[in-house]
Amino acid sequence: MKTWEYKIVNLRAKGVTNLVLSKEDEDELNKLGEAGWELVSTAPTVNGRTICCILKRELVEQ
Repeated sequence: MKTWEYKIVNLRAKGVTNLVLSKEDEDELNKLGEAGWELVSTAPTVNGRTICCILKRELVEQ
């Protein structure tokens, strides 16, 4: 059976009326993807200025 590990990343959104992520945020997510992390969910936080990203990757037993 596969087992997973999870990572939570909070990204600070820009924009006045719309939540907008920056090129730096995109680069961070791409680096995590290269390390095997898959973005599985996003949600705005209560303050509405931060986007909580939940990522997972398969846990490899050593």
